Amino acid sequence: MSTETDRSPANAAPGGAQVYKARTVRKLDPVSAGIAEALKGVAPLRYVKLFPGRLTASNAISSEGHKNPVVTLGAEGIVGVELLIDAESRVVQFFAITSAIKGCGRKIVAAVVSATPADWHLVVVMDWSGGFWRRMADQYPRLVIF
Repeated sequence: MSTETDRSPANAAPGGAQVYKARTVRKLDPVSAGIAEALKGVAPLRYVKLFPGRLTASNAISSEGHKNPVVTLGAEGIVGVELLIDAESRVVQFFAITSAIKGCGRKIVAAVVSATPADWHLVVVMDWSGGFWRRMADQYPRLVIF
């Protein structure tokens, strides 16, 4: 995993995702690191960035100075996910997920579920998907929808 600063995602290698830490990350919990590594294997994700209590991954980065992975719901051509990770409470929350490519959302969920320890909770607080999260909860019983 790279320990580069915010400007590093611009240097991500084509064909493979790069994992970066925000400068504000002081201590990286192993679950967040494991999820980041799992998301590296999901095509077409190219940029994975860890923040304190949060992870974002996308096929595009923002054009503003920090060059963060873009997770804009419904945006054309964007595939991405934003997770809120609370290591103290052992909760991974799917905060946002978008996929302009059919099947990528399912792959993202599979990667996160497989990288999350069994004693952690996987949750979706707001379901605006029209059925996607219900199908995911059927496939992954650990996933709870509120």
